[in-house]
Amino acid sequence: MKKKQVLHSHSYNTKLLRKLHKRRFPSLRQFKHLSRLLTFPEKKLFKTAVIFLTVGVVWLGVVVIGTNRVQIPAVGGSYTEAVVGSPQLINPLFATLNDVDADLVNLIYSGLLRYDENQNLIGDLAQSYTLSEDQKTYTFKLKEGITWHDGQPFTASDVLFTFDMLVSPQVNSPLLVSFQGVQVSQIDDYTVVFTLAEPFSPFLSSLTVGILPEHVWGAIPPENIRLSQSNLRPIGTGPFRFSKLKKSEEGYLTDYELVRNENFYGQPPYIEEFALRFFSEYDGLGGAIQALREQKVEGLHFVPNDLKDKVERKHIVLHTLQLPQYTAAFFNRQSNEALEDADVRKALAMALDKRRVMRGAIGQDGEIIHGPILPGFPGFNMDIQKIEYSIEGANELLDADWERVSAQEYRDALKKERLEAFEDTLDDSVTSTEEILAEQEKEIEAALESELQRSQTFYRKSEDGEYLSIKLVTADTNEYRQAAQLIAGFWESVGVGVTLEYVPPRSMIREVLKGRNYDVLLYRIIMGSNPDLYPFWHSSQKASPGLNLSGFEKAEVDTLIESTREVSDPAELEEAYKQIEQTILDEIPAIFLYMPTYTYAMLDKVQGFQTQRIFTPSDRFSGVTSWYIKTKGQWNSSK
Repeated sequence: MKKKQVLHSHSYNTKLLRKLHKRRFPSLRQFKHLSRLLTFPEKKLFKTAVIFLTVGVVWLGVVVIGTNRVQIPAVGGSYTEAVVGSPQLINPLFATLNDVDADLVNLIYSGLLRYDENQNLIGDLAQSYTLSEDQKTYTFKLKEGITWHDGQPFTASDVLFTFDMLVSPQVNSPLLVSFQGVQVSQIDDYTVVFTLAEPFSPFLSSLTVGILPEHVWGAIPPENIRLSQSNLRPIGTGPFRFSKLKKSEEGYLTDYELVRNENFYGQPPYIEEFALRFFSEYDGLGGAIQALREQKVEGLHFVPNDLKDKVERKHIVLHTLQLPQYTAAFFNRQSNEALEDADVRKALAMALDKRRVMRGAIGQDGEIIHGPILPGFPGFNMDIQKIEYSIEGANELLDADWERVSAQEYRDALKKERLEAFEDTLDDSVTSTEEILAEQEKEIEAALESELQRSQTFYRKSEDGEYLSIKLVTADTNEYRQAAQLIAGFWESVGVGVTLEYVPPRSMIREVLKGRNYDVLLYRIIMGSNPDLYPFWHSSQKASPGLNLSGFEKAEVDTLIESTREVSDPAELEEAYKQIEQTILDEIPAIFLYMPTYTYAMLDKVQGFQTQRIFTPSDRFSGVTSWYIKTKGQWNSSK
């Protein structure tokens, strides 16, 4: 009864207050006395309502902000990429000889033109260009207001200087062949004219070469350019500028550091610090892959197929890029007389199961090829005549001129040959000749034991008593080792003696390519953006630094290749390239094996990488100014 009376009194008081105060909603001052008017259940209900109201307001705020604010790239962060190799000459005139040099040149220097992330050719230092009616004269208007990393202005004189150096015999740039017969002139500070002797449709793709600053290089004699310190501390106009380099106690370069060029004429990069860290190997303790897995670096320049499982980890993203490159076995007919025989070359091609070689070297990350023209290039022919894999066919060709002999006979012949060669070196005054020869014979037998494959049951000998043997040379990497061993195994199965020689990748140019020191070279050719076959198959490119690695020479092919440089009609160009390819294949100067893909690894904190197709490995940096690590919020103005 007493509880009912209290409730009745409370209700009466509430009605009385409402009657005295016309306002239905209490003022802030009245809120202070609210607790005196509410019962305990009402207080509890009120507190619950306040909590729900607060949560609702916060949630609504989060929704509104989340709907109307977006995260965008922000300037900041550092990126370090692990690279197997080291720089030699960070100079656009020589960068094609070394992938690491090409990477740094791509970041530091700019060309008149460049390829974007979709591999479209667009203006870089050039604002625009016009082409004359006869297709021989290109007039470029340069962008104004561009400065070098040291603050000096960029002008047309820098362009003229660069191409003067490029075609100088004293400089000996590997790019010289692309600009022979090209005249470069200057109209004013921002207008340059290129005049060709004959029309050359792929010429524009050559103008991606980086431009050098005349005020830095002009005082250096052309023959001394390779010796200049500016090759390691370059000044360019690109998105990043040189900061510093680090060396180990032994004097080896360990890190090469760049910083953001805030005065870049295009979109300045978001990443503030960009570095390459150099390693001698991919795998093992202290290798490039371990550095990536431990997140000591943010990227790995290339992921070998056989090590991909060691790279695939949480927070590591693998990008598979299409790159116009192919691996082939190039015959050097000048080095080995047996390779002059077309039937021998054909038999060696027939004896190879390309698919097994590719699987053993790179797994399924590639495509079998049968000629030098790749998919996407003018003249590519899916129905090209192929040399089919056939051990029986290879043996039939070789049996015609090369007699089969037992493995023991071959071993005895080699031992005799080497022992006689050693005996000829002995001085007549030497005593105990028989003991020395006996000791040498044991050493020769031990060497042959390790050199010759026990699984090879027979060898081949010509009528002149010459044995069919080949020195197969390649770079000392896991991929090439696997491929070379498989190739040797196939050739040994048809009686060919094979000696394998592995050369450190950084020494390939100096020790192998320069002197063409091989019978057969297992090597990879990167075609680049230009479909021009001149550097690879024209007879003028037989000697280094040319890339005619087979020493191929045929007047008909030279004429056709030269004609393609003047053809602008796509149908005519297509037909000319088909003729070139068929003529090359008829001669069998090489065995075209496979076209691998290019795998690039980055930590997932690096955003903005959109590239899918590249022409050279350094093109992975084509969209580097769009990469970012840091972000910031911004109101979405589109809503």
